[in-house]
Amino acid sequence: MKIGYMTNAFGPLVGSGGGVTSVKDIRYLTMGDDEDALRKITEVGFHSIEVLEGNLTNYADDPEVLKSMLSRYGADMMSVCVGANFIYPDALEDEMYHLEQVADMGQKIGLTYFVVCGGAIRGKGIQEGDVDLLAKGLDELQKVTRRYGLTACFHPHLGSIAEKPAQIDELFAKSDIPVCPDVAHLQAGGYDPVAFLEKYYDRIAFVHLKDWDGSSFVPMGCGQVDNDAVIRWLKAKGYDGDYLVECDGYPGDPVEACRINYEFLKGKLI
Repeated sequence: MKIGYMTNAFGPLVGSGGGVTSVKDIRYLTMGDDEDALRKITEVGFHSIEVLEGNLTNYADDPEVLKSMLSRYGADMMSVCVGANFIYPDALEDEMYHLEQVADMGQKIGLTYFVVCGGAIRGKGIQEGDVDLLAKGLDELQKVTRRYGLTACFHPHLGSIAEKPAQIDELFAKSDIPVCPDVAHLQAGGYDPVAFLEKYYDRIAFVHLKDWDGSSFVPMGCGQVDNDAVIRWLKAKGYDGDYLVECDGYPGDPVEACRINYEFLKGKLI
């Protein structure tokens, strides 16, 4: 079992500039110094990380630079988080081109999980058939990631067409993609995290632990999400898979948040 930490708390979240004009070049990206974030995370005690896709593919020209960085800090990369729209058929080919680039880089670095957040909401709102298009895109993604030996998993996310319980259930009835439950996103979208775990346990790839105070994401124990109950339920179920801790968008010090999260997990998972 690995307990990882997400690097996206260590800088502003942006989209890469190339994606403004070319769908194939869209990337999530955490602005900041990747090595500095890795150093701070490992000093706290976490030795596995998840990054956004842009922070992975930035090293596509020389993957050894990233491998050496991870080795220096005794760390590994367990997962990458990727965003895609999926509901625009004309753009799907280029989105898959982009996702395959990320998968190729992920294989070179040795990560396990390919986490995808997606399902764009149109200007006129969610339209009939959009969930079917998202499901089709996720099925195509799984074909890509299997070629690279990665586990694709869907992350229900605020601001997508799979935000609320009924929306998530509709999607999972139409696609068999494994799931990466983010307990804070679930709760913020109205889905009780433990109820979700009970319903979709057999589809869990790994779990994102996180807290939410009603307006922003915060370190565990500082918000409304009962992460203790989540961990107890999973342990009672016999879950021995991986966890990833995240605290993106937290207005405070990211190192302090990392320490609070680490201390929260002592005696529970650490």
